[in-house]
Amino acid sequence: ILFSIYINDINFACNLSKPYLFADDGALLFENSCRKSYINMKIELLTIIKWLSVNKLSFNSEKTEFMIFDTLDQADQLVINFNDSSITIKECKANKYLGLMIDSKLNFKLHIDYIKKKVLKRLGAMYRSKTLLPVKYRKMFANALMLPQFDYLDTIYYRAGVTKLAELDLLYKKVAKIALDAPQTESSINVYKDMKWLPLHLRRQLHLSNYMYRIINGDCPTNFNNIFTYMSGGSRNSENCNLSIWNSTPQKSFSYLGAKCWNNLHHSLRILPDIDSFSKSYKSKLLSSMASDPNYITNNAINHLYGLIDA
Repeated sequence: ILFSIYINDINFACNLSKPYLFADDGALLFENSCRKSYINMKIELLTIIKWLSVNKLSFNSEKTEFMIFDTLDQADQLVINFNDSSITIKECKANKYLGLMIDSKLNFKLHIDYIKKKVLKRLGAMYRSKTLLPVKYRKMFANALMLPQFDYLDTIYYRAGVTKLAELDLLYKKVAKIALDAPQTESSINVYKDMKWLPLHLRRQLHLSNYMYRIINGDCPTNFNNIFTYMSGGSRNSENCNLSIWNSTPQKSFSYLGAKCWNNLHHSLRILPDIDSFSKSYKSKLLSSMASDPNYITNNAINHLYGLIDA
């Protein structure tokens, strides 16, 4: 805590980047960086190094890396001159930040592999103990130790490709079937009903809807306040308090997906008084709708939203 307080004003030294501080982790976000010169990054990092020196702190170049979000595979490096010496900062193509494996291409393949590795470790212990533990405790094991691995930051990594997300679907089904000691041929829908689980793509839809509910009701960080606007005019969509979706908005952006997710919600859900009642009611409706929908299929496409058949 003392360290966080001590460096808390480092953001005032950042003029060309946006700093993100979390405990003893820090990151600087630059926009429009040019690979030919890295001029804005060099100027900013030199300012940070000077700030650290004035505050009796040292800059650790071995623990400092930078990442450029593009499609190039070759790694580069930065050289910063300070006090008659040079500091070299290497480029990385992937890095773990706050539990998220971020890669320079933002395809999140490494993060999904990371999730699979963590789940498989627990899955082995769960499988070996299934003859010793009653179903009740196997369900508790799955809910407490397995589900969080799939849920953590799923509204970010679901931008991965459908083929990679399908790998998580297979593992998710395996967890549920081991918890219930169900045969491999058992229908996934029946297994999810017994576990009271939503398929992964619907869990992500629920989590994104929960976040949109918080944003619309002002229970979110202030930087989300101006992202979304309501439709204006006399259209039916404006009467339903739908959010505007511009044709020029990238379909993988949060502003597009969030607005589409909110517009997909039935009015009876939007007017619920708090996030708990909203989340529980929407999850219940998704479960019952999925179970009774004869045409239900898993669809991991990022722009696909499942509509309630009883809405």
